[in-house]
Amino acid sequence: MQQLSRELLRKSFHVTGSLIPVAYYFFSKETTVLVLSLINAILLIIEWLRIRGKINIPEKLLRSHENKHVAAYIYFQMAALISILVFDKTIAIAALLMLAFGDTASGLAGAIIRGGNVRYSNNSASIKPLPIMAVMFFVCSMIGILLSSMPLAQDMVYFPFPVYIAGAIGATIGDAVPVRFMGRAVDDNLLIPLLSGVFMTVAVTFGLNSSSLL
Repeated sequence: MQQLSRELLRKSFHVTGSLIPVAYYFFSKETTVLVLSLINAILLIIEWLRIRGKINIPEKLLRSHENKHVAAYIYFQMAALISILVFDKTIAIAALLMLAFGDTASGLAGAIIRGGNVRYSNNSASIKPLPIMAVMFFVCSMIGILLSSMPLAQDMVYFPFPVYIAGAIGATIGDAVPVRFMGRAVDDNLLIPLLSGVFMTVAVTFGLNSSSLL
């Protein structure tokens, strides 16, 4: 119960990351990149000061491995900036919503179901349990239903539901499968939107777009 309460507190802040794709819906790519770059610069300074012990962040908002290492919110902001820079606007918004809401649902499910913390476990070959993966995929699919049916901004492109299903698969893999680089775990806040965006981009490239389905 204590773990669930702590995860609820952490994920309440995580969900606020959805403000980035929501804001991007209304503003141009150039404006969003500029503002997000400034925010990232400020957050990097704050994080540098935190790691050096100059300022403190409530421990309840940090995981144990983040005490002396870069915290998840930095990776979230970096992933948001990268996604907006490299992906189509609609795809970037979908990928970041999948990160904000899908990862939140997955984290809460992992606080209830044992075996959810695979990224920083000693067993590098493990993946998240199937029920947690199902929760992640379901929430990401719901985001796809929303974006495939709602009115889009003028600079966005309509994509049918199968494209978002591809993104949900990528997001689920990014959340469930631990990846290591030079012996260190890659944060899922980076993996989820980038894999989701790549999967959707590939789906569009191979013909799962509106014109091919008409």
